[in-house]
Amino acid sequence: MSASRLLLGFTAAFLGVLFFHQSTITFFHGMGWSPNPAFRQNPIPPFGVPQVWNACFWGGLWGMLFAWLEAKRPGVIPLPVFAVAFCLLLPLVLGAWILVPLIKGNALFANGNTVAMWRSVGIYTVWGLGMALFWRGLPVLWRRG
Repeated sequence: MSASRLLLGFTAAFLGVLFFHQSTITFFHGMGWSPNPAFRQNPIPPFGVPQVWNACFWGGLWGMLFAWLEAKRPGVIPLPVFAVAFCLLLPLVLGAWILVPLIKGNALFANGNTVAMWRSVGIYTVWGLGMALFWRGLPVLWRRG
């Protein structure tokens, strides 16, 4: 796995969180479907990093795993489908609904709150589409530069 491919994965996912994930939260909040606004600046322990940048960083790390798995993607699976499936299965289900709650001592699967779970499905789906867009578009932009 090349460093440039991992950097592309990190960057595509980081920007996907910043522009797509957070914009979806903004839309949901504006519609009254989400209690919290996007681009939150509240500090996250232990380093006090604002929440939005924390989300972008962790999204970028997930993007590195995406880059590794995308290299193994069967050609019959379109990139947007693969990216959405990745975001729903790994960062959402495994990460947000299982691992993070286990680490923090919280209830798994959003404590069974189906509204919160469906909201998350929407947010992570759009993030996956954005990540796929950046995955395809960034190399084109980098070649032009």
